[in-house]
Amino acid sequence: MKFIILLRGVNVGGKNSVSMSELTHYLINDGFTNVRTYINSGNLIVDSAKETEQDVLVKCQKILANYFSFPIDVLVISGEKYKMELASIPTWWGKDADYKHNALFLLPSANKEEITERLSTIDTTYEKVYMGEQTIFWSSTFKEYYSKTYYSKLARQPFYKKVTIRNRNTTLKLLNYLED
Repeated sequence: MKFIILLRGVNVGGKNSVSMSELTHYLINDGFTNVRTYINSGNLIVDSAKETEQDVLVKCQKILANYFSFPIDVLVISGEKYKMELASIPTWWGKDADYKHNALFLLPSANKEEITERLSTIDTTYEKVYMGEQTIFWSSTFKEYYSKTYYSKLARQPFYKKVTIRNRNTTLKLLNYLED
């Protein structure tokens, strides 16, 4: 069964350095097969005989704790669940070239109800937000009026550390890898 593994906050700004080739080696040694990475920011696609996301998550958490000296939040999504999540993408996500289009994947520690409630108050003049099952699809102006968006203040929000963010291109590339 295929799984997407997303690591939060690795290889960003020279901090929390994780060699994807080393991590690939550790995953293979622990029984994962067909391990692929996409760019150097913690995006992996693996096959595993383990049946559940939880089994794969626990295995990944152990590997990360054993080989890296800093905590790494990780999200595991089955290939089927990922495909279903992206099948519900709103038609506006990715349409406007002047907007930034991101997917915010909820980590296991995220409180979806609390986040949904907070996001329901956003002024949608300069941005649009859609809450999927496990992902927030977000488009916001990036040039003009960016400072007026909620997205521009996201890093100061309590739930910011409960998500891992991928841009639209990465999100769709991972979907393509599942279909290979």
